Amino acid sequence: MTELTRRNFLYAAGCLAASTSVSKAQTRVPADQQIGAVVPGRVTQSEIVLSPFQFQGRGDGVQDDSGAINAMFRYFRELMAQSGGQQAPIEISFSGGRWRLSDTVDATAITAWNWKMSGGHFYGECEGKPMFDLSGSRGYEINGIGFHGGRDRMPRSAWQAARLANSQFCDNVQFNDVAIDGFFSEACWVAFGQETAKHDHCTYYNSYHKGRVAIIEGYDGHSFVSEFGEVIRGSTSNVNVSLQGNCDFRYLPTLDQWQLADVSNSRSAVLTLSDHNLEAGDEVVFAYVGGMEYLSRVTAKVTAVTGDTVTTNLDTTSLETYTGGGVVIRRQTKSPLYIARTEGISLADAYIVAYGQPHIEIGFPDASFPFIEMFSAPRILFEGSGNESNIVFNTGAVETAKVLGFELSTYNSNAVEALISSNGGVIAIYKPVVDMFSSLWSATLLNNPKFFAMYGAEILFSSVDQTEADQMIAFNGRITSVSDGNTYEIGKIYID
Repeated sequence: MTELTRRNFLYAAGCLAASTSVSKAQTRVPADQQIGAVVPGRVTQSEIVLSPFQFQGRGDGVQDDSGAINAMFRYFRELMAQSGGQQAPIEISFSGGRWRLSDTVDATAITAWNWKMSGGHFYGECEGKPMFDLSGSRGYEINGIGFHGGRDRMPRSAWQAARLANSQFCDNVQFNDVAIDGFFSEACWVAFGQETAKHDHCTYYNSYHKGRVAIIEGYDGHSFVSEFGEVIRGSTSNVNVSLQGNCDFRYLPTLDQWQLADVSNSRSAVLTLSDHNLEAGDEVVFAYVGGMEYLSRVTAKVTAVTGDTVTTNLDTTSLETYTGGGVVIRRQTKSPLYIARTEGISLADAYIVAYGQPHIEIGFPDASFPFIEMFSAPRILFEGSGNESNIVFNTGAVETAKVLGFELSTYNSNAVEALISSNGGVIAIYKPVVDMFSSLWSATLLNNPKFFAMYGAEILFSSVDQTEADQMIAFNGRITSVSDGNTYEIGKIYID
């Protein structure tokens, strides 16, 4: 873009912003204000930058900028129409602003390539709605943007994406250095049938104990609604999702953790902690409790509350005496990361924190698709406390679930029972590669080996005994024992 063309563009955008209502009414750009000499089907600008500041946005963290940002996206679509809509080197810059949203930003059905959103921080107060709806959009990058969900008017998610009837795809997208924190009723983000998606060096934190951190699925097992288009429902492809570069997924109990002052040695342990809001029936987990390290393995239910003392169903008579420190954390109700009906997902170098739930839930809600393909989680780090397992398979609508390609390596499982668990359905894993170098609580490989079969396995584990290969429905492959350094070839077809 020449300097003269850039000045003409900024002048035109400024005129448009001065005369445009920030309501959801359709924005038209007068012919004499259109940018350059754009001929339909031909792009004449090499670079265009839009900002909500050009559309009466304040970006002060106080004014509701939902209308200004939606007006900007309407103008963006006009530019798409003028340029032919496919190759669109347009950047939407939110830099320099703190944008408050009381309504969803409509970024749907934009199918151009090479458009970007970057910079700025968003504060979501759009209760029950996503802050951004990216359904039906493709070919974009989101760079260095922050999203915060408000607790009082909790958004459903920071963003959501799905396929729409009038825009069949939502693929070829990239998230770089995106940060999400605060409170989200469903999850930090929800991707339904979003293919070829890459997340690099992103941090996703949800502080709401009933919400997830991320949902990645190819079947709408979770309710999905877009107010801007008809969502294609049911089974859909979900291929090539990559989360890499130390992506960080956490249940972050910002307002749901309390410092311990005392723990009694009794059949119904009494906790002393101040400024809490726990009630009878709540569940909690523990961390860093001096003298009672065992508490990091368990979940306790609150049975009574009297001021700063909380009575639980926990029997601590066999434990050492409390020596100080430690925190009580409200247990989350769902696993942070949910994955279903995928055909290629990578979680390289990820960091996942959970309290009282498995870190990853792999679901099978679609009876017509009883498998996932190419699940890869090399060099993953699991943190938290009170987690029975790190990965749980929820077979749901499927009688026997198949995993076609499975890779998992971790130097810290942090599970108290098993690295991998099943909710009671049969799991057949083909070509599993499992390396577990350190288990804080001497967890076994599986919670119940009689629900598992492994074919062509390559396993490095604490010991052969802890893999319980002889108890599985079927097992063949090699197991290397960390305890003795030996590798054992095991071939077994079937056990009654």
